[in-house]
Amino acid sequence: MHSFNLGLAARVAFFIFALSGLLVLSTNLNQTQAQTIRSQTQNTTRWEWSDDGWRRRVEIRGKAEFTEDYSDVSALSEGGSLRIEEDHDGEFRRLDVRRDENGQLQRKYFVNGEARVLDAAGKKWVAGLLLTAVRQGAIDTDKRVATILRQRGIDGVLEEIASISGDHARRIYFKSLFRNETLSRSDLHKAVEAAGAKLTSDYEKANLLKDNAALFLGHETLSSAFFEVVSSIKSGYEHRQILSTLLKQNNLSDQVLGQMLESLAGVSSDYEKANLLKEGAHLFLSHANLSSAFFKAISTINSDYEHRQILSALLKQNKLSESVLTQMLDSLATISSDYEKATFLLEASRMYTGQTRLRNAYLKATETIKSEHERGRVLSALLRNKQIG
Repeated sequence: MHSFNLGLAARVAFFIFALSGLLVLSTNLNQTQAQTIRSQTQNTTRWEWSDDGWRRRVEIRGKAEFTEDYSDVSALSEGGSLRIEEDHDGEFRRLDVRRDENGQLQRKYFVNGEARVLDAAGKKWVAGLLLTAVRQGAIDTDKRVATILRQRGIDGVLEEIASISGDHARRIYFKSLFRNETLSRSDLHKAVEAAGAKLTSDYEKANLLKDNAALFLGHETLSSAFFEVVSSIKSGYEHRQILSTLLKQNNLSDQVLGQMLESLAGVSSDYEKANLLKEGAHLFLSHANLSSAFFKAISTINSDYEHRQILSALLKQNKLSESVLTQMLDSLATISSDYEKATFLLEASRMYTGQTRLRNAYLKATETIKSEHERGRVLSALLRNKQIG
């Protein structure tokens, strides 16, 4: 009895010890999870950062211009203002900058609520916090990227982006970089490769690529680099969204259309894959040399339902060639579901009974249906419609 109680006590003690360890671990995890908030309206830009009681905040009303090194604000629009705040280790600092009636900037600096002269230490604090906010809050990115490009080139901008912790701010910096007119093709190539490596969020990566696709699609090397980044997106939805956006571009080359089909094969979701193929079928099949690649992409779909849905959608296309109609039957043969096969053949019967070669191919496809019931459905419909004797 005593040994049982001792054993029970030991187990209870171990449980309490383990639970306390988990609570400590949970607390430590919470302490290390910093939060960054960036918001922007037509008139206000705000950046906030907090981590375990340490808080930083920068708010700009109106438009602000900064010194080249972003250590201070150099101008504000009429009625504009800048506020910088930090609460850390029991000390609260704030700088308010406003533009007066004469266009001059008026600064008020506070430490723990008391007005102070903005001395060298205060200016150093302003410079450090302002530069952090500009980086992490993606403030004034077009001008900042242009300045760094002029001073340190493309590598300097990529080093700057690497110092930014959040994907949202990184994406804004990459967007400004892509749209800088001074970039060469080799610079764009290096930039899009860096975007693929630095952006971990599929959402941010996809938005960047969708917004800037036209920059990369007109040159063979750049389009290849672009699709390499597309292929790094794991989300089937985001991957398909990019390709869907591309379909809206004018005058896509055979190369780009082929790269889209190759990229689509890497999408894990049959649903997303099928939707894109249905959406772009008219475009892919208008290029005779892409029909094989198109049906190869269809063959990567595992879902019989989604596979058949694409073939059914193709029936709505105008003037399908004999070659395409034949490839549709070849594709149908790879479907394992007798129900889906029969469903398509019933929908497609009028497309295949006009020419002897196509009619024979259609009947041969019907013979691949193992279910007597499903095969009977197809043959009965043909007899009823007098399409076979």
